[in-house]
Amino acid sequence: MIQKSPEQLEFARFLAQIGHEIRTPLNAIKGFGELLADETVGELNPAQKKYMGKITDNAQQLLLVVNQILDWAKMESDQIRLDKQPLNLSRIADEVGNLMELRMQEKQLTYTVNEADWANVAGDWSRLREVLVNLVGNSAKFTDKGGHITVSFEQKEQYIITHVTDDGCGISQEKAAQLFEPFSKGLDRPGEEKNSGLGLWICRSIVELHEGHIWVKSEPEKGTTFSFALPCM
Repeated sequence: MIQKSPEQLEFARFLAQIGHEIRTPLNAIKGFGELLADETVGELNPAQKKYMGKITDNAQQLLLVVNQILDWAKMESDQIRLDKQPLNLSRIADEVGNLMELRMQEKQLTYTVNEADWANVAGDWSRLREVLVNLVGNSAKFTDKGGHITVSFEQKEQYIITHVTDDGCGISQEKAAQLFEPFSKGLDRPGEEKNSGLGLWICRSIVELHEGHIWVKSEPEKGTTFSFALPCM
């Protein structure tokens, strides 16, 4: 483990404190916005519904960025603790599909999980779900309408390998080499939401905390496969 300087640790703690201060009112904005958008407290006209939808969507995106900054700060200050339990990776992939169902429907994407009742590891369910949400979300961003995303599994020696494969626009080798660095902007795409540049770095950190490793293979105009390997149980 790389030793952090006192200045780095102090900066990470500062960011964590700021993140917590921002997240509380942001959750309130998002919650009250959803109440208004659902017309729980009164009927809205079409223009009002449209604007409330934009408010809640942007609040959700900002909340995601704040949560990623909090995760980054915790990892930088070595505050992440894993709750390792026996789990099945294909079950997590199924749950991610349910969480992202609306996004898949909006782009008419086909999401397939190759079920594997043997893909068992000792891991932190919520953290590994976060990894797959990030990887599948990136695939959805870079896959055009009507495309396909597949989660598959294989066992190699003492590792279970999870692959997230899409038939999207692909990533150049130059950008792919930078993807797992903090604040990388290699996955920004015109017309899509900007990302914080922390998502894939957080994925790498979580996988490494599980004593695994993560990588990407991609070819422009042909698609991308993100893979991570975790020790078998």
